Amino acid sequence: MSETALRDFDADLELLGVLLDEVCQASGAGEILAIRQRAVELARLARQGDASSGDALEQLVADLDLRGIELLIRSLTRWFQLINLAEDNERVRRIRAREAREQPAPRSGSIDEAVFQLAAHGVGAETVRGLLSQAEIRLVMTAHPTEARRRTTISKQARIFDELRALDDRLGLNLPETRERIRATIQELWGSDELRAISLTVLDEVRGGLVHFNTLVDAVPRIYRELERSLRTHYPEASIPAPSLLRFGSWIGGDRDGNPFVTPATTVSTLALLREQCLRFLEGRVERLAGRLSFSARVSGPAEGIDPILVHGASHFPVLAELLAELNPEEPYRRALSFVRERIRATAADGAGAYLAPEELLADLRAIDHSLRVDGGGFSAAGDLHDLIRQVEVFGFHFATLDIRQHAKVHRAALQEIFSGLGVTGDYTNLDESERQQLLARHIADRRPLVPADISRFSEETRETIETFRVIKQALDGPHPGAIDAYVISGTETPSDVLEVLLLMKESSLARAGGAQTRLRIVPLFEAGATLAAAPETLQVLLDMPVYREALRALGNHQEVMIGYSDSNKDVGYVASGWGTYRAQMRIAEVLQANGISWIFFHGRGGAVGRGGGPTNDAILALPPGTVEGRLKMTEQGEVLTAKYTVGEIAHRELELTTSATLLATGASQYTPVTDRIELYERVLEEMAQSAESLYRHLVHNDPEFVDFFLNVTPVEEVSRLRLGSRPARRSAAGGIDDLRAIPWVFSWTQSRIVLPAWLGLGTALRDARERHGLEALKEMTGTWSFFQALIANAEMGCGKADMGIARRYVQLWGNAAARDRIWGVLVAEFELTCAELIAIRGGSRVLDTQPVLQASIDRRNPYVDPLSFVQIELMKRRRHGGGDEDELARLSLLAINGIASGLRNTG
Repeated sequence: MSETALRDFDADLELLGVLLDEVCQASGAGEILAIRQRAVELARLARQGDASSGDALEQLVADLDLRGIELLIRSLTRWFQLINLAEDNERVRRIRAREAREQPAPRSGSIDEAVFQLAAHGVGAETVRGLLSQAEIRLVMTAHPTEARRRTTISKQARIFDELRALDDRLGLNLPETRERIRATIQELWGSDELRAISLTVLDEVRGGLVHFNTLVDAVPRIYRELERSLRTHYPEASIPAPSLLRFGSWIGGDRDGNPFVTPATTVSTLALLREQCLRFLEGRVERLAGRLSFSARVSGPAEGIDPILVHGASHFPVLAELLAELNPEEPYRRALSFVRERIRATAADGAGAYLAPEELLADLRAIDHSLRVDGGGFSAAGDLHDLIRQVEVFGFHFATLDIRQHAKVHRAALQEIFSGLGVTGDYTNLDESERQQLLARHIADRRPLVPADISRFSEETRETIETFRVIKQALDGPHPGAIDAYVISGTETPSDVLEVLLLMKESSLARAGGAQTRLRIVPLFEAGATLAAAPETLQVLLDMPVYREALRALGNHQEVMIGYSDSNKDVGYVASGWGTYRAQMRIAEVLQANGISWIFFHGRGGAVGRGGGPTNDAILALPPGTVEGRLKMTEQGEVLTAKYTVGEIAHRELELTTSATLLATGASQYTPVTDRIELYERVLEEMAQSAESLYRHLVHNDPEFVDFFLNVTPVEEVSRLRLGSRPARRSAAGGIDDLRAIPWVFSWTQSRIVLPAWLGLGTALRDARERHGLEALKEMTGTWSFFQALIANAEMGCGKADMGIARRYVQLWGNAAARDRIWGVLVAEFELTCAELIAIRGGSRVLDTQPVLQASIDRRNPYVDPLSFVQIELMKRRRHGGGDEDELARLSLLAINGIASGLRNTG
């Protein structure tokens, strides 16, 4: 290829592959290249139907010593990491090509397309104004870290990606120099340990989350500029403002459910770190802006609108004022912004002249903006200053608000001890639900404190629960106003679970007696199948209680409700979970609307299909009509964060897809008629959910040997050892599947290539529905009902990543042949049925024929993933049969997990 030729994916892949091989040779690992080539060739032949090649690959791996195994793992893992970069670069090319191809029409998935659709369907300006005025889109980084790569690995990959982009932008010029820089960075990758030497701390996770704001700070203003332009274009006479509807949140450092390392002190440190980094960013942006707004009073006028900023600055920072008077006597905007910068510094140091809240900084920036526009500097005001105002509106002083999460059983245990120790009741936990509600409501209404100031008499667990609430109060009253605004209760089953938190808030002055002046959203998290079904009734009981209605009144009669996807999937399976969450949202919205309460649903989605994953915009458009209403909150996790928000153009695309889908999902309720077939569709889904759940629970929960099957045929033990983050793999040390966290559950099935959470029960459900209602009805549902379309498409993606041929080799690890073959027979039959039913609905000759880009990516990767699966199986054999150094085998097992995760681009 000539240096001036336009590059494409194959050129990137060829370049990266050659450079990786050169690095292996230069680093003394050249012998592994022939082994890797042979392993990939055998895997490819096995996929073409040559069974002997699979056996030959198994033998090739079995003959390797531990050093050979490590080199094979490392060479394949690095190859995957590089191909991931090439695919990301190709995605940027597709984004740019789409922008060029679709001009001047609104680009598919863009905000302009969403606003155009609203206008085209007759949604009036006042309706859009009202929609935007109440809109809230909050993306929440969570403490479920499924990112298997180290931060040092991610940073090196980012450098390589930047070089690939530079090759495109320069049309291949300077290839030799770029080639050398990429090769040097690949060698750094090759020579770096893929495993963390120690487990991540919570603050390590916080720092890792903050990395993504390096990209988001510039992507966010672009979103708002596009929204503003679209409103001007499609509603030219209405002058509709574009409010700051985007927000960011985090659970990292606030999510203490089952994580003993998230303490009150950790939460305080987290808030301090978020504030320090955000203020440092704002200081830099203000300083840059000060250097640019060099308007001279002699040329442009006196800028009288900013006098209060100059007066305040001269009063609090006299030394700086003298210096500015000498250096910039005729440049009022530069002087004003220099004072603003100094106030931000004072804010970081808690010094004199500090901003008490972001609103004070916004007032200064808006005053400068107004003065510029009045004085004829409107073009400059609409530039960097406009973006800075948006950044402060969106990111505040912390980049993200911190949610607090704890399990309901922790609050109950604490109150049991408090009530017992203070002589209120000795058996609180065994009261029936109505008695608990009455007791809690009485103490919430009581002006007298229940919990004493001195809590030393209580156990460590109860003291920590009380201290959590007290620390939140201190943070909000101190340097972190507004930095925490929600308390999530996982495991919510009954109204008393919510009232317990309100009581603990009242006891720490986060609410007043009777629920008045409540300062935090109390967010029930409904997860398991039964609790999702009961959620509407749970909320209605709460709404009928005066103390809870008073608490909601203090929060603007606004209720946040979290919907859990991963635990509900583990509980009832893919189909019943999907339908259960959909139906619960509809019924919850009906209850809240009937009671005059606005709402926002918080969607706890993971990266994998079994955890609510799939394309974000499709997931939003698939939400029940009338449940979005411009308000959406959802989690962003682990490898999903890195995939979405590391590259600027991809981050922008993800944000615009999320924003446009939210607007369309809301607007659709204004103009999309409910099909007269919806009752049939819902009846079909209800039947499918019952059918799928029956099969799923019969196998997963009721088969006494299924737990042993899972433990023996998946690398769950190895996954639990992987230092994915600060959180233990189980909520408690003992227990079976119910006690295992969703991440290792999904991760382990993915690693073994079974990907069970994405499809088990669906084949039976589709077959039964087809026999009852006909194939054409299912095709019609796929074409007209976005929920069903997403349900089918995501399952198809899961099936596309599954591989029963490879999985069968994992299954052979379990020596209980009778139970193994019985359970495996059920799984294989259900998987094959699922694929057949999906193909019948979606078309083609195999799954993913209708998604050629994804299908090509999986096909390209499989011959390289397969050798790693054989390696993982071999290591599991050696570990279980005592075949070598236990510590070294454990280390290599973790390397193999990382490699497979990179290859599948999906860790759970």
